[in-house]
Amino acid sequence: MTQVFGFLLFSILSLGSTEGVPALTQNLTQLDWWESTLLYQLYPRSFKDSDGDGMGDLNGITEKLDYIKDLGVDTIWIQPFYKSPMFDMGYDVSDYKAVDPVFGTLDDFKKMQKAIKDKGMKLLLDYVPNHTSDQCEWFKLSEQRVDPYTDYYIWRDAKRINDTHTTVPNNWINIFGGTAWRWSEKRKQYFLHQFAPQQPDLNFRNPKVKKEMEDVLLFWLDLGIDGFRVDAVPWLYEAEHFMDEPPGKGWHNRIYTIEQPENVELVREWRAVLDEYSRKDGHKRLLAIEDYSPPPKLVEYIGNETHPGSQIAFFFYLTFVRNEWNATIVDRVVRWAAKSFPRRAYNWVLDNHDNSRTRTRLSDESVDVWNMFMLLLPGLTSVYCGTELGLEDLNLRKDQQKDPLNGGNGRTDRRDSYRGPMIWDDTENAGFTTSKYPWLPVQPSYWRWNVKAQQQDPNSHLNTFKRLATLKKSPIITHGDFETHVISTWVYMYTRSLEDDTIAVLINIGSETEEICVKNVGCALPSPMFVHIRSANSIVNIGDTVFSHEKSKRCIHMRPHSGVVLSTSKGVSVTYSMFIILLAVLSKLIL
Repeated sequence: MTQVFGFLLFSILSLGSTEGVPALTQNLTQLDWWESTLLYQLYPRSFKDSDGDGMGDLNGITEKLDYIKDLGVDTIWIQPFYKSPMFDMGYDVSDYKAVDPVFGTLDDFKKMQKAIKDKGMKLLLDYVPNHTSDQCEWFKLSEQRVDPYTDYYIWRDAKRINDTHTTVPNNWINIFGGTAWRWSEKRKQYFLHQFAPQQPDLNFRNPKVKKEMEDVLLFWLDLGIDGFRVDAVPWLYEAEHFMDEPPGKGWHNRIYTIEQPENVELVREWRAVLDEYSRKDGHKRLLAIEDYSPPPKLVEYIGNETHPGSQIAFFFYLTFVRNEWNATIVDRVVRWAAKSFPRRAYNWVLDNHDNSRTRTRLSDESVDVWNMFMLLLPGLTSVYCGTELGLEDLNLRKDQQKDPLNGGNGRTDRRDSYRGPMIWDDTENAGFTTSKYPWLPVQPSYWRWNVKAQQQDPNSHLNTFKRLATLKKSPIITHGDFETHVISTWVYMYTRSLEDDTIAVLINIGSETEEICVKNVGCALPSPMFVHIRSANSIVNIGDTVFSHEKSKRCIHMRPHSGVVLSTSKGVSVTYSMFIILLAVLSKLIL
């Protein structure tokens, strides 16, 4: 996805003024479970190894569910564990209904799924529909022209140059920069691959392919999962005419291979499958999509009540936060998303398996600041495993890299760096594995800032994260109004309000100490306010009074990359309105 970065940054900087956007109000008395959930993105190979082979597995996840639950997580999203040759680390699926032996067995999955449910959490799986592995039986049979698989993939004849020479069908390129076509000597045709050559694209214009992929959804729904995150949605369809695209490698040049209108309809069809399944037991399932496009395009996938699509279209612009971003840019991005999405679809992503971690992009001090910023925004928050610790990118030697696509086919990023093992304690290999050699090396600093050490430090990233996760579940965050405020060039604030209560998130993302006084926050905050949560580097302490009219408490000094969460009371109360909401929900359940 790195080729998208320039386009995203240009879009952000090109946004016009967002002044005049009204306060964004939730005003929802009853939320669906995903609307305020804390989603924990779990990369299974790097979470916990249970059998000593150096790679994380499903039983390792089961072993650590108490840790996840204790974080305040409501929903776990597990990335691909399906049978795969692992050319793209599991995103090249050879069997959608089987667990790869690296991760365990189907019985291990069932055991894990039951344990997740027993702990009151929900489970999402990755759904990888754009392509399969070239080792998938479907592809092997298609290559041999065996029905009904003959047209399961996109095959084209070579384009004739002259009597002796032919070439690829058109000028389409894959996301890594080379041609999107590969010749099959067996079939004497080219097949399309918008990702790696080992990942042939499925042909969704074939109704049999649609049916196969719907059966995949139903297979895992029958095993009790709560929804799916759909991978690589922009590439699902391509234009039927197979004309050349305009020259150039930019996102905007790919007019026939990306974001075709049929993609939206296919997502709606999958939503209908989930809704029909949900009607059987009354439990709503979630469909969330991966797409790095701007919000106006994402909203097309969400649809409306008449034509519902994905409930969530992940909003990835915040994965590109850098030190160059000032408060105005942050405000533009947040208000752009909040103004564009239906309020039931608010969602926020700070880092993930395809993008550099927050601590590496910014600083160790920034970890608390951006966790504060993310967790208390309205809507779903997606947190990549290890973000709660301030995990950083690995600094790998070339001989330590495992991802076959690292630096290949025009790639410039090193995805392995973002996918390092969790650091559980100060024992060898950070308690991740008993093997001498984990699949990737653990962070060299694991001996001093692992999970066990951070659990014992009240001011650690981990414990700050837990306090934020607890506050995220309070009525003022789940149901409160939302307003944003640019306080200065580098100081940003947003408020959440419900009746007489107000929460304020105040962060300094600059490199100098800032003095913020009552006159700066103006009528945005009542007086006084109290410090509810603080970053470890904050000058103020929890319980301190700030922004009072007492001379000594009118101002707050904010160190670089520090933040505070302020409250109108020393405890966050459950309002009368929320009491009425709870009564209504309980009454519905009883009836």
